[in-house]
Amino acid sequence: MASEKTFGTRIKSFLTQPRLILNSLLLFVFSAAWIRDVLYWFPKDAFGTSLNYWAYTDWLIDYSQGFIRRGLSGEIWRLVPATIPPLEFVAVLSWILILSVAFGYVRMLARSWKIYHPLTLFGLLFLPSLFIFYLHDHQTIARKEILGYVTVLLHLLIVEKSFPLGNGSALPGANLQRYVKWLIPVAVLLLPAIILIHEGSFLMFVPLHGMITLTVLQMKSPHSFMRAALWTGLLYLPATIAVGAVYLAGTPSHQMLLGICQKWNAIGAIREGSCILLPEKLTGSTLPGSFIPMEWSLAIAADITRMIISMNWVSWILILPTLGISLWYLVRQAVYSILRSRSPQSFSPQSALWYSGLFFRKYFLIPFLLSLPVYFTAYDYGRWFTVTCINFSMVAVSVNLPCWEFALRKRGIDEVSAATDSREHLDNRLVFYGASIIICILALVLWLPHYCLFNCEIIRGPLQFFSHTFRAH
Repeated sequence: MASEKTFGTRIKSFLTQPRLILNSLLLFVFSAAWIRDVLYWFPKDAFGTSLNYWAYTDWLIDYSQGFIRRGLSGEIWRLVPATIPPLEFVAVLSWILILSVAFGYVRMLARSWKIYHPLTLFGLLFLPSLFIFYLHDHQTIARKEILGYVTVLLHLLIVEKSFPLGNGSALPGANLQRYVKWLIPVAVLLLPAIILIHEGSFLMFVPLHGMITLTVLQMKSPHSFMRAALWTGLLYLPATIAVGAVYLAGTPSHQMLLGICQKWNAIGAIREGSCILLPEKLTGSTLPGSFIPMEWSLAIAADITRMIISMNWVSWILILPTLGISLWYLVRQAVYSILRSRSPQSFSPQSALWYSGLFFRKYFLIPFLLSLPVYFTAYDYGRWFTVTCINFSMVAVSVNLPCWEFALRKRGIDEVSAATDSREHLDNRLVFYGASIIICILALVLWLPHYCLFNCEIIRGPLQFFSHTFRAH
């Protein structure tokens, strides 16, 4: 009887708090959108022709003709029974990976779902440069960057387990030894493997991993930056060696790619005639789409990228900074709310404002700047920018890393806390609501394409968004 009364009291309390109702509804809608998407698309991907052919054939590139870049993914077929069609396996693997990452993100948001303002949570869920990007454009499913997201989630989970938060009144003891022990398989095995699957993963993910590790190692020795940087470099040396090997010896010849194509064509894994197509207009290649850029030099890739981007440079100049500024504002509000709620003993609005700027520079600006070479050699700007944005948002809502870093940095400067008079939002109420509402409207009407050729559509109506997500594609 007492338990029933307690349960009823909790339900009544929940229903009297609009923020909890709205936040739980937003998390439910986001989760339902993904479930609806997989139910609609998976049968068509695995047993039809809706899975992007470029993305699918990219997984077939292997080492049968010698060492080449992206070839490790094709070697997994040695572990797959011959009775399983490659298309079905790629579809299953791709959906498992993207769903794991999307719901891993939901799990991190749910850890602090009571403290986010609904407008902030809406932006973190539905901004077009975050996970909703993969629902907007089905052609992005099965892209290899999803492997990189898995490594970031694993890294943040290691931080969570090694640096717990306790009851919030004070930070319990950290376990640096556990962190390094659990990180070694990710840094030494998993990261080099995904770089051999797609070399772009090095610039898109390793800088972020490095910044997280550097931060964690400095927690133990705040004044030993050089020592922490040295150990960080050693941990990610295998990934650097992997990308170096790809750069020096991984560019295949046309004959090698033709041999791989003919191998898969012989067992019916690719469309009939894929290896003897009419010459492609842009490059003259006769191979499937994903095979075409494999033989390009960096100079050729840069020339083609510059030509394609120049046709729609205005659209990219408009959409990318808009989404970047929107995410910056959302994350600074989210981090402020987390610190205010989770670190009451060390919190002050002034130090939180300072830390939000540092957080943006460390986990967005530096990884973005280090990833710029990818933008010069590949024109999938929407994909590359989405990777940086998703990584940044996952680090922000991971809770443990920002809370520990904030508390230790603030302790280092001996600042007096001012938690008693801290306001709910980092900005004054008018600025917060005005900016947040604008961002939420932009999240509904902006559309981030993963690349643009002859036209670049970046605005769509809200009703079109809901129709795309919940009804017919």
